[in-house]
Amino acid sequence: MPAPRLHCGEEVLKRGAARLGIPLIQTRMAVLTRRHNGRAPCHYCEACGRGCETFSRFSTLEAIVPHLLARRNFTLRTHAAAHRVLMDAKTNRARGVAFVDTRNKQEYEVFARTVVLGAGAMESTRILLNSKTREHPNGLANSSGALGHYLMDTFSAGDVSGYLPSFRGLEPWNDDGVGGGHALITRYVNLPNKDKSGRKAGALRGWQFQTRSGPTMGLLVPRSTPGFGSSLKRCVRDDFPAQVSLRGSGECLPDFDNYCEIDPGGLKDRYGIPQLRFHTKWGGNEEKMAEIMYDEAEAILRAAGAEVLPYKRGIGGPLGDQTHEVGTARMGVDPKNSVLNRFNQTHEIKNLFVVDGAGFASCPEKNPTLTIMALAWRACDYLAEELRKGNLK
Repeated sequence: MPAPRLHCGEEVLKRGAARLGIPLIQTRMAVLTRRHNGRAPCHYCEACGRGCETFSRFSTLEAIVPHLLARRNFTLRTHAAAHRVLMDAKTNRARGVAFVDTRNKQEYEVFARTVVLGAGAMESTRILLNSKTREHPNGLANSSGALGHYLMDTFSAGDVSGYLPSFRGLEPWNDDGVGGGHALITRYVNLPNKDKSGRKAGALRGWQFQTRSGPTMGLLVPRSTPGFGSSLKRCVRDDFPAQVSLRGSGECLPDFDNYCEIDPGGLKDRYGIPQLRFHTKWGGNEEKMAEIMYDEAEAILRAAGAEVLPYKRGIGGPLGDQTHEVGTARMGVDPKNSVLNRFNQTHEIKNLFVVDGAGFASCPEKNPTLTIMALAWRACDYLAEELRKGNLK
């Protein structure tokens, strides 16, 4: 879709960032601008994070599953918690999946020529670890010992807000729109080419900044302001300067010592499925990058003429806080130190695939969804061709 217009504060941030040689671009949104396949165009309610009743926003449940339901070879089994891949010991092939019906707590089995896990990196990893057999005592596809290891997530830092006093009394534009910020500062440091700022940072890799602006952000909401409806909005716009903020997402380096395992104490979930236990910490490079991100965020806000508000430094949360967990069944050409090949196929079990973020070998600062979709698409094309050739019997 065409990029949404920048909010007022984002326009000012763009000018400030340009003074520092830092590019700010308009964010592309995964929403419709016209009717498509029975889905309505976006009506700009600005609540994308709460689901979409008109199916204007892209998600699997809203854009893909409804079209699959009409296919004869598609069955959607709800209330099913898959927890184990079934194996044929004689052929070393996956033969199906065991799952628990979450309503009656009974276990069932389904059988297939191939098994494809796409439950999310953590859940697919839990299934593989819980599927250990006599032939695979450490979990399926884990002779390398890499399964569960190299757990990564983008980390949050550089969360800094400010006020733009020069906006007091000015009439704002584009005060609503698609939910979330409309602007993005893409990675501009440690790039192999110099087509952006050409800046070098004192840490490996890089980060992005997402922006927000306007009186609807929620910080210091003027609850005591008189008025209602349009009169309240006028008072807020007249009496309060525009608020702007930057929130950074930094790249996490792969580390074997960041890992998950089946809880050695026997902890299980409410369906009786063994739970994961996590062992993670941010490394020195992430901590160093976080400090630089705060410095850069302050510099951008000040270059835009903003008054920087007080804030606390530090990485925003533990690993997993941004829910971009990836890497625990990493791709690689060498079965000795990886779990999957480049087609998301496990090295050890030819008819077993993992098509979510578990296959990532690195975790850049970007949101992982589109990369997951691209890799899954490639894996499905490969899987279909291998089935056609009879290679996955």
